[in-house]
Amino acid sequence: MAAGVSTDTRSLLPGQVFVALQGERFDGHAHVASAFDAGASAAIIGHGSDVAAPKCSGPLLVVDSTLRALGRLARQYRRRFDIPVVAVAGSTGKTTAKEMIAAALGRRFEVLSTPSNENNEIGVPSALLRLTPEHGAAVIEIGARQVGDLAYLCRIVQPTIGVLLNIGTAHLEVFGSVERVAKAKGELLDFIVDESYVALVNADDCVIAGEAMRTKGRLLGFGWTRESHFSGEGLILDQEGCGHFSLQNTSFHLRIPGRHNAHNALSAIAVADQCGLSVAQTAAALADFEPVSMRSEILRKAGIRVINDCYNANPDSVRAALDLMAEIPVDGRRIAVLGDMLELGEQAPVLHEEVGRYAASRIDVLLGTGPLSEHTVHGAHEAGIDAGQSQHFDGRDSLSRQLEALARPGDLVLIKASRGMELEHVVEALA
Repeated sequence: MAAGVSTDTRSLLPGQVFVALQGERFDGHAHVASAFDAGASAAIIGHGSDVAAPKCSGPLLVVDSTLRALGRLARQYRRRFDIPVVAVAGSTGKTTAKEMIAAALGRRFEVLSTPSNENNEIGVPSALLRLTPEHGAAVIEIGARQVGDLAYLCRIVQPTIGVLLNIGTAHLEVFGSVERVAKAKGELLDFIVDESYVALVNADDCVIAGEAMRTKGRLLGFGWTRESHFSGEGLILDQEGCGHFSLQNTSFHLRIPGRHNAHNALSAIAVADQCGLSVAQTAAALADFEPVSMRSEILRKAGIRVINDCYNANPDSVRAALDLMAEIPVDGRRIAVLGDMLELGEQAPVLHEEVGRYAASRIDVLLGTGPLSEHTVHGAHEAGIDAGQSQHFDGRDSLSRQLEALARPGDLVLIKASRGMELEHVVEALA
């Protein structure tokens, strides 16, 4: 175990154990021989695979499920480390909150965190297996696509601190209802098992309140309500939409825009406090924190400000982005480029139309792309946006051409959609 574990021969280091994972479009068993050529010390393969032992230059461990074996390895390895391990869950904002928390804890510890949004049954154990004795804390983003996913990941992570950011409409195609989303996200709280552990929850989210009593550990809230243990006050947004507020007589000045990101900052303050950092230390860390790429990232292109928020989208996060647009002063127009929000199931058309209605009072121009975004454009029409200011495009290329022709200096452009829409190509077209 000292040399580590790899699931990808392209990044495997000599001495590591290769785990041959299988998916719908890949099979690691086809690369076992290559793993040994790259210096693997052993390989874990699935029972019934057609790996030929004589062709391999190292030992093979045969298991029923290589994915489960990866999880078990990570769980056992995690137990070697008596450090704060923070698990971050929620419907929106997980990656940004995770990065904020890691930045704050970095003022005191060497911090391990999950790369990007690698928050599933492969990414989470792979991250934990990178722990070293130098690490003083770990911040692990955990995601769920069905009931039971968070429970599985929490058994691996064994969090000492659980952060529940919000419960909303992400992945309704899988969960079916917000109530089932709440049940799934609340699984994190089941693993805060006694008073030596702490659950930090969004005190402003009424759905979380219904799940909060699941924890047997300490329960502390963060939010803007005075009743919360970590209560922010006096939030204002500057001309770039970045939040400024106070907490415990300390001023916070963020470099990431949006009220929702100020809320993410409160989660970082709460975690840092529980890990022994002063409020002043956390304020300094958050003052230096920059937006994660394609998440509330403000760019400037030929006098046009662009909110590049195209990494992912669901109804809650799109509303938050539209609110941000409405609060940023502009000399020109507010132009929203909205693509499809995926994985919303049967409710998708209605939810897209509701977003269009919501957008109508906050923007001047709406450009939509993707089959579901036809409903967004229709909703905006119904809510009063002039037909000439709200258009739908079948593909990114035609939308990009129209945006390039339409946008002019002084305008503020929001670009947001689910990951599968790849609207970063629209951002590039404005260069």
